[in-house]
Amino acid sequence: MSALRSIWRLVVALPVTGMILGSGCVEESRTPVACMERAVFGDPSQSAYILPYPVGDSYRLMQGYCYPEGGHRNQLAYDFETPVGTQIIASRSGTVMKVRSDLPDDGKQPESGQHNHIMIRHDDGTVAFYAHLQQHSVLVKVGDNVFQGQPIAESGNSGNTQGMPHLHFGIYEGWPAREGFDVPVNFRNAEGTLDKRRGLRPGGYFRALPY
Repeated sequence: MSALRSIWRLVVALPVTGMILGSGCVEESRTPVACMERAVFGDPSQSAYILPYPVGDSYRLMQGYCYPEGGHRNQLAYDFETPVGTQIIASRSGTVMKVRSDLPDDGKQPESGQHNHIMIRHDDGTVAFYAHLQQHSVLVKVGDNVFQGQPIAESGNSGNTQGMPHLHFGIYEGWPAREGFDVPVNFRNAEGTLDKRRGLRPGGYFRALPY
């Protein structure tokens, strides 16, 4: 009887294990390291990414990565001070995985994550996240293949922006994107001051150079 119970447990466990592997639950068992430990930036000249706005444009970086007094305490993300209506381009080529474009540009959504956004998966599996986009400005749909530099939306004031329109930009390890599993990124065409880790320095202006 004990042997039969063991066989039954194995039969039941097999499909469950398959579902876990297929859904990424094994990945979820990983424990993320601290934000500043993840913040190891490479040589910007070798970066696969360009600034997410057109060549010649220059915008102030409102908030950088791992910022202890803001919303990026555990995020390797950037907030660019982009006025409503600023053209946003794809920082890297990829496939559109998720879009939202229906929320108003009032900056008053009470819940985090309630903003217009685009998620694009790249050929190495990483995923770019563009958030606080202008209502009804998204130019792409799920399944579209986009090229680096392609206009994809306009920056807005959707979500909880504290009344300060901006573009939130970050890169995650994979799909689905998970908090704490993001990727440090700089940009090969950014003219501006970097910090000692070679990430973008908050408060500075970053001009998009030809790439």
